[in-house]
Amino acid sequence: MKKKSNKDNPKTSTRNLVYAYLTIAALLVTATALVYWINHQQLQPSIGYSPDEIERPVEPSLVCMVNDAYMGKPQIPVPVNGKTYYGCCEMCVDKLNNIESARIAIDPFSGNQVDKSEAFIVVTNTQGAVAYFESEANYSAFKKE
Repeated sequence: MKKKSNKDNPKTSTRNLVYAYLTIAALLVTATALVYWINHQQLQPSIGYSPDEIERPVEPSLVCMVNDAYMGKPQIPVPVNGKTYYGCCEMCVDKLNNIESARIAIDPFSGNQVDKSEAFIVVTNTQGAVAYFESEANYSAFKKE
């Protein structure tokens, strides 16, 4: 009488297939989390702000104008139509070159559109988020409100 091997057992075969799919799913989840973590680390501002440092103007070249974040170090200059914008990575450079809305912000005081390359830029929180104003006068008026 011939003995049946585990290879011929449909339950074992199905179980191995399920384990294989679960292993692949776990690897995909782990890889996705790792890629997200790496990208998240690159986009984080390189320094934090204490509450008394918030609301200070910053140099445009230190701001990623796609992420609207003060990065604390010089960013990649992106010349577009005679104006210079700044991005933190090649994806941001591509957006600044090709998507007009990435180069525009809304002044929190006036509600008007402002070109990010010409804006008065101010840090707004401890994570390094920035706001763009048409002028220093608009920013001063905004602070008084």
